[in-house]
Amino acid sequence: MKRHFILQVILLIIISAETTAQTDGFKKIRWEKEKIAPGLVWKSSHALLNDSVPQNINILFVNLNKRKISIQYDPLKNIPVSKQAAAVDAIAAVNGGFFNIKNGGSATYIRTGGRITDSDTAKKWSRNANMTGAVMITEGKELFIEKSMTNGWFDAHPEYNDILVTGPLLVEDGSATVLPGTSLVVNKHPRTAIGTRNTRKVIMVTLDGRTKEAAGMTLDELASLMKSLKCHDAVNLDGGGSTTMWINGKPDNGIVNMPCDNKKFDHLGERAVSDILIIK
Repeated sequence: MKRHFILQVILLIIISAETTAQTDGFKKIRWEKEKIAPGLVWKSSHALLNDSVPQNINILFVNLNKRKISIQYDPLKNIPVSKQAAAVDAIAAVNGGFFNIKNGGSATYIRTGGRITDSDTAKKWSRNANMTGAVMITEGKELFIEKSMTNGWFDAHPEYNDILVTGPLLVEDGSATVLPGTSLVVNKHPRTAIGTRNTRKVIMVTLDGRTKEAAGMTLDELASLMKSLKCHDAVNLDGGGSTTMWINGKPDNGIVNMPCDNKKFDHLGERAVSDILIIK
């Protein structure tokens, strides 16, 4: 028992050291920067963190005083981010929450445009240890990232036009959260996340993985990245092969990251998903 405890402590120290090293590496990243539209800036970098860990990171900085954000959702079928975003004349988009790959539809509570379109929501939207956060949007002009509440609580708060339960919650009130020890958390994967500096300053992040050109991150590392971007609150979205960032008018059908659903480091591995976060 004592030996097992000591091994756990050593493992935590190693993970902490690796996370600290990556955090220090964030400060040295050289970013390419482009203004996409008033209130929307795109930064990107394909970098070697600490001269050894390859990461491909894309970030959208959104000012909701000049832009609007909302959740786009099809409860019946999964559609690639690029097609969903283009169909509603968005400027930019990222993939959203967790969903049923085989049958379509969100795996968590979702409300769009003030309406719930799914049936049998209690069965479909049961919680697990990872779903500890929620994205809540009022009229497209303010975005709140909070701890996840019960489905009934969300039903009783119609002031939020759009709601998406997701997770885990990564940063709360400026501090990294204590994350569950699930495989989603501790393994390196491609990631999508959203954070806020305040309710009108939003940061949307994708980082690629599962190739030799992009390592991906654990969620502790992702939390450190969101903190380095000065997020007051941040939450994890669906990642892995779903991780996608789209910008209207860009080459490769607007896909600016390297989605890995085709197991290649290129722009062609986009996965069909149920919901996306769009900027207009």
